[in-house]
Amino acid sequence: MTVADVRDLKPGMVIDKDIVNMRTGAILIGSGTVLNRKLILHIKNLGLKEVDIFDEKSFLKEHPEDSLVIKYEKLSDKVENTFNDIKIGKKIILTEISDEVDELIVELISNNNILRRLKQLEKRDNYTFNHSLDVCMLATMVGKWLGYSQIQLKQLSMAGIFHDIGKLKISDDIINKPEKLTKTEFEIIKKHPIYGYDILNETVGISRNVAIGVLQHHERQDGSGYPYGLKGNEIHEFARIIAICDIYDAMTSNRVYKRKESPFLVAEHLDDESFRNLDPRITRIFLDNISKFYVGSKVKLSNGEVGDIIFVNPQMPTKPIVKVGEKYINFLEEKKLQIVDIIK
Repeated sequence: MTVADVRDLKPGMVIDKDIVNMRTGAILIGSGTVLNRKLILHIKNLGLKEVDIFDEKSFLKEHPEDSLVIKYEKLSDKVENTFNDIKIGKKIILTEISDEVDELIVELISNNNILRRLKQLEKRDNYTFNHSLDVCMLATMVGKWLGYSQIQLKQLSMAGIFHDIGKLKISDDIINKPEKLTKTEFEIIKKHPIYGYDILNETVGISRNVAIGVLQHHERQDGSGYPYGLKGNEIHEFARIIAICDIYDAMTSNRVYKRKESPFLVAEHLDDESFRNLDPRITRIFLDNISKFYVGSKVKLSNGEVGDIIFVNPQMPTKPIVKVGEKYINFLEEKKLQIVDIIK
């Protein structure tokens, strides 16, 4: 245990002793809580001068399951600062996030259930920011399944983090517009891969693979994508990976203009699109591996019932068997019900 000045608190630190309301005795922040930026601000607003925190190494030995949360919080804090700098015209200083990316990659390589872990991570009030980190993590997992080297994984992770940074150069009124974009507005949005490429091209230490991955992540196998209408193998593999992860995370997340969809419906959509505009090999690897995480998950059905996934057919991973109470629902045969969400 260490006593820390609240001015020295950083995301990823862990509370060692309950922070209690001295008047009512209510626990405000419990022992074992992993600090993030919001919690640190809350502690400061409470007027506290010092708090007890765990020694991180000792804590992780006792709570290895929290390792990903701590590393994610450290990276997210650094990336948020970087995004804010980009928005006001500053250049990216890659060294400020490099070590945190390395640590997160190590954690992702050793941690298989990425879907469940993504749901456990506390998100900030910024879709573009949250989406960028989610895509980074999903893409890194795909790189792992493809047998990428450590260097390739680092580059792919960076491409995932920065794939949408070009949107920081576009008006928030367009990015956060709740209604359908006009044709002119959509043409502006379509320029964000070019803006992102230009930003990365001016960044010391960014490889060409990262910049090209960002530039091409909206290109499609059939040539229907943008900004250049590239086809097939003209598209960098990083961009083909990010395209799949981008769609999956966007469709399974709440946005200002659209509510999230069921991961199973999204998986079916990706499977359908792999015959047209997504890389079929990478899509199959993504779906096959993601489906392994579904077994044991608790899901909500379209009739309001909650059940547990007990089996996923490797040949049809989007149609599992779900146990609800004493009954079993085989979604290969069930036509009326749908799985609308994974609860945990």
